Amino acid sequence: MTTLSSVTAAVTTHASAAAHPHHVRASYLVSGLADAQFLSRVLEPVAKLGLVPDRLLALRDGGNAADMTVDLRLAGVSARHAELVEFALRAIVGVSQVVARIDRPN
Repeated sequence: MTTLSSVTAAVTTHASAAAHPHHVRASYLVSGLADAQFLSRVLEPVAKLGLVPDRLLALRDGGNAADMTVDLRLAGVSARHAELVEFALRAIVGVSQVVARIDRPN
């Protein structure tokens, strides 16, 4: 059972992690061939690092809906983890394009 104190603790932990000077926000737009395993392959590098996306949006597009675009966002992660996710996304079979943006604190 989720209690108010556990939700508050989770929000506080997330907020303090995002404010850490060595943590970044990362956004990835991943395009590729829409098949049954595409989403799991995109999420795999994130899950292997023990991270949970702040946003995950997948859309089938293209004239025959053969392509898929995934909007994946992470917050409060180390710069190294953000880079590792980017490298792993670029290596996925079936991915045609990865646009990555890593916002470092000023």
